[in-house]
Amino acid sequence: MMIRHTLALCTGTALLALAAPAAAQLPPELAAFDEQVPGHLINDPTRIDWASYGDNYETNGRQAADIPGGGAARVFDVKAKGAFPYTVAANVPLLAEIKSGDQVTVGFYARVVSTERSDGKGIIGVRFQENAAPYGGFGDSNVLVGSEWEWYEVTARADKRIRKADAIVALQLAGARQQIEIGQTVVVRGSPTIIAKQTAPAAPAPSLKDPASIEMPDALRSAGQLVNDPTNRAWANGGTAGRWEALDVPEIWLQKATRFTTTQVGENRWDLTTAIPILPEVKEGDTFTVAVVARTISAQTDDGKGLIYARMQSATPPYEGFGDKVFKIGDKWQMVNLPFTATRGFGAGDATVTLHFAGAAQNVEVGPVYIFKTN
Repeated sequence: MMIRHTLALCTGTALLALAAPAAAQLPPELAAFDEQVPGHLINDPTRIDWASYGDNYETNGRQAADIPGGGAARVFDVKAKGAFPYTVAANVPLLAEIKSGDQVTVGFYARVVSTERSDGKGIIGVRFQENAAPYGGFGDSNVLVGSEWEWYEVTARADKRIRKADAIVALQLAGARQQIEIGQTVVVRGSPTIIAKQTAPAAPAPSLKDPASIEMPDALRSAGQLVNDPTNRAWANGGTAGRWEALDVPEIWLQKATRFTTTQVGENRWDLTTAIPILPEVKEGDTFTVAVVARTISAQTDDGKGLIYARMQSATPPYEGFGDKVFKIGDKWQMVNLPFTATRGFGAGDATVTLHFAGAAQNVEVGPVYIFKTN
């Protein structure tokens, strides 16, 4: 569920506190919070200084005006996927006991900064439990987190009593190598929701833009029918062999790029990858030209040039595709034109152009990508 709404849980310009212990009981100043939410508030939403534990991770607090719900978040940098999701976790303390049969709901703001998952999502395991052996709990759920701040909720019916001193919500973070940020968190008892679900009209299908309105090299103006939106950089980045970073680059068309850093040669060349969506239907026999603007920052290759693989394929498993190609990029911005002929069809929005970077240890930057149907 995605709801872009901020609970008015902070007064003035106060930020969520980052480094003081949670109150032992619901304090008088939280009465206003309790009135704003359904059910009964059973945590302190002004605190994000949660106890966390595990191996191979780092955590710190971050403050910024654009973080919803109070301007502060806890950052978790998980260096490697754990043997179990709870290998790294944070515990949100509760201020009341949970009785068997209680409906308990947790809601929180979150976003993923980087992730190894091929879908580009972060993953948070959520569990209501006791913070004492044998660590009994209920409501185990996985929440997939996107790259923009959104509000997420998990609700469950308690099948056991958990005393106040031991009651927590466990946020399990080791389901992937990832950097994830979690902001204001609210827990209530006696309601299946915190922010009521809203019925929104279906989002319109992405539509093709007028090529005349899009900045591009003059040589591409007559290349064919533009079948992607080069201004939309919500590409499906993913993989375990490196990381990616969005950049502002004023000297190239559209002034945006993504830096892909492969820290090691992957077992597969797609162990660091991105996918650029094709909007309309693709039919067998269609021909395409894909123009990729890119440059190499560094590369551990024989000639020092970046090594990029490309193909057209399905956006979903098993990623069937065609036209596998490989090309090299120098240290200056350049445009490479790649021809493709479809050997199978895809429905509207089902096809992508994918780029694979894990064939070499390297640091390459990819600017705009223009995809044209040429027949």
